[in-house]
Amino acid sequence: MMKRIALFGGSFDPVHSDHINIIKSCKENLNFDEVWIMPAYVNPFKTLSTSSVTQRLDMLKIAVKDLDYVKVKTYEISKQTSSFTYDTVKYYKTKYPEISFSFVMGSDQLDNFEKWDHFNQLIKEIDFKVFLRKKDFNQKIVDKYNLQTFEFENNFLSSTKIRNLVDLNLQIKEVNDYVNNNLMYLYERVENKMDEKRYFHSLNVGQMAMELARLNNYDLNKALIAGTLHDIAKRWSEPQMKEYLKKYNKELLKEPKPTWHSFVGAFHLKHDWLFSDKEIIQAVYNHTVGSKDMSILDMIVFCADKISSERDYDGVERLRALVKSDLLTGFKELLKNQYEIAVKKHSKTTIGKGLTEAYNFWIMEKN
Repeated sequence: MMKRIALFGGSFDPVHSDHINIIKSCKENLNFDEVWIMPAYVNPFKTLSTSSVTQRLDMLKIAVKDLDYVKVKTYEISKQTSSFTYDTVKYYKTKYPEISFSFVMGSDQLDNFEKWDHFNQLIKEIDFKVFLRKKDFNQKIVDKYNLQTFEFENNFLSSTKIRNLVDLNLQIKEVNDYVNNNLMYLYERVENKMDEKRYFHSLNVGQMAMELARLNNYDLNKALIAGTLHDIAKRWSEPQMKEYLKKYNKELLKEPKPTWHSFVGAFHLKHDWLFSDKEIIQAVYNHTVGSKDMSILDMIVFCADKISSERDYDGVERLRALVKSDLLTGFKELLKNQYEIAVKKHSKTTIGKGLTEAYNFWIMEKN
């Protein structure tokens, strides 16, 4: 009896739980012996992949690590050009004539199905198994080519949704952690939600935080992540920020509005990005006015924000040198400066509880 293998192609940018549920259904319900996943270098119907080849392969390996009947094949992704299903099918059928292949696709691809390269030959070369990913699908195409359709445990996810932080609670946790720890999909998640100046400031703070981490023997990647994401909510509207503060900590509404973005950014990372690293979340929370409980990472991000490479206020060179030579001393100097500027601009009664407590603890008590 011929071995039956399902070929499953796509961008997998990123792979998500619905991809895995389709794979499991191929084994459990359609009785395939194996499923071969074939990530495309660039999907012919997409202009660009937003993650690297290595990252997509890493995520796939994480997602299928417990599925011994799954193999990740690099035939398409290693070509470094658009991949055409017809070429791939011909390649595998020629190389493995003793195997019976079928091609797995999602119903969301049916609208473009007849536009696939060498379609008339392709439809004769291999049979297609169509998994119903959406409630509405192109029944005409299904009927026209007598395609088999299958339901599966469907979360109605898409890679686009995942990149835009939608339904992350349904995503594979280990893959989501990988995405967060590698600062992936920054365009969708950060860049298009702020102006260019603020975005480049964020990148600069990430780089400065990494430099300070190196000088203080701290985790470089954590510093890069926390620094890059410190201003993630900076350009949110006041109603948006107010909504988050009401939801997660109403007391913070009493703090000055210019500080809200740091608290909201921390809540956003925790509840929307599903960051599990408490140190990173805390560093974002504390980056504006500090607190009594400042960790090394908190101080790194607090300082990096105020001495990043594009900052050019009077005295910044001296402060950069000070922070780089002694993080704690530099942090205290920057905190003291911030407090004094805030008092001069406003008054001690309106600068907020957070800055006052941080100042009293680190400057008044510690000195």
